[in-house]
Amino acid sequence: MGVGIRLRLSLVGRMCVALGILAALGIVLAVVVGVLGGLVGFFAVAYLMGILEYVAGAPRPSTISPVPAGAVAIAASAALVGAVYGWPHISAHTREDNLVPPTGPTSAVLLVVALCSGYLLLVEGSAAVLTLLGWVLAIENSFLVLFVASGLLVLVGTVEEARREVDRLQDRLLEDSEPAAERQTAVAEATRRLAQLADVPPPEVRITDTARPESFTVGTGADAVVVVSTGLVEALSTAELEAVLAHEVSHLANADGRVVSLALVPTLAADDWITDRPRRSGDYFWNGVFGVLKRIGQFGVAFLSRGREWSADAGAVALTGSPAALASALATIEGRRRTPATDLREWESSIAALDILPAVDDHAGPFRTHPPTEARIERLRRLEAAAEWG
Repeated sequence: MGVGIRLRLSLVGRMCVALGILAALGIVLAVVVGVLGGLVGFFAVAYLMGILEYVAGAPRPSTISPVPAGAVAIAASAALVGAVYGWPHISAHTREDNLVPPTGPTSAVLLVVALCSGYLLLVEGSAAVLTLLGWVLAIENSFLVLFVASGLLVLVGTVEEARREVDRLQDRLLEDSEPAAERQTAVAEATRRLAQLADVPPPEVRITDTARPESFTVGTGADAVVVVSTGLVEALSTAELEAVLAHEVSHLANADGRVVSLALVPTLAADDWITDRPRRSGDYFWNGVFGVLKRIGQFGVAFLSRGREWSADAGAVALTGSPAALASALATIEGRRRTPATDLREWESSIAALDILPAVDDHAGPFRTHPPTEARIERLRRLEAAAEWG
């Protein structure tokens, strides 16, 4: 069996295992977060009803008139909006400047209207919401519906926050970078040509003024960005630099940025539920639960990421036709890398960056985000030998 066929089979198997791990994590996390969210929502509604009852107990017109509380609240909100947003138009026809504090009789009247409307909106709106909740709770199985709805809302909010965190991690990686077209036109042109060969939209290319040799890719499609450091450009020959750029373009062709970012969501979602300063025994318990889930997610993402790196190496060879150039580039980068004095990147951000080598190489074993550099070089040498014997 040829090297290429073995690589493809290995990648397929690795993908299936990683997706199985992450899918199982997602299901367990959804159940746990959903149940916790349902409990939180249930108690939050009970607490909210207590507050609404207290506020609705204040004097309000609907208790002495046939007009329902909801109608009064709607009218009060309309009056409040009219007073606040209508003031600029009214003040143009007066000599008064401010609504708060009032500077004349017109603004004083409008301010009183706004304050009264705000009070009515608060007390009558509380009464209306309280009545609506009473109707909902009177429905059969209303507690179950409320529990499920609360759980789903909390779950969706947790997932959305995790996705925003991925975006923030990627945005942070682009800080202090400049367009390559302004400083390294040859790098930008080589990347554009490789993207055409790979049949993907040409990514934006940016340069960071960093002595440490680095390259990584964030985003996908038309929003993709390839970032290389000045240390990388200075350390590599033209052929080696082209091989590294081909590796990054292969990540784009394989949509690795999107795949790994989505795979990170369960891990970050679990991390969001970990309390930084646990005080009660319950905090320690849930920190343990979500800590285990997070580690499972990290293992799945790392396993997936290592497979994507093998694939990107193979893609780079297909684009350049030179396994030796990429092997030489990896050896050079590895030799010039130094462990940072301070780790400014989180474990998850080193995954999302898809760096040519791990940004912080302190996660060995099952949590290592990249294959061992020696193994990657050895595989590239075998590809070179296979091509020579072709």
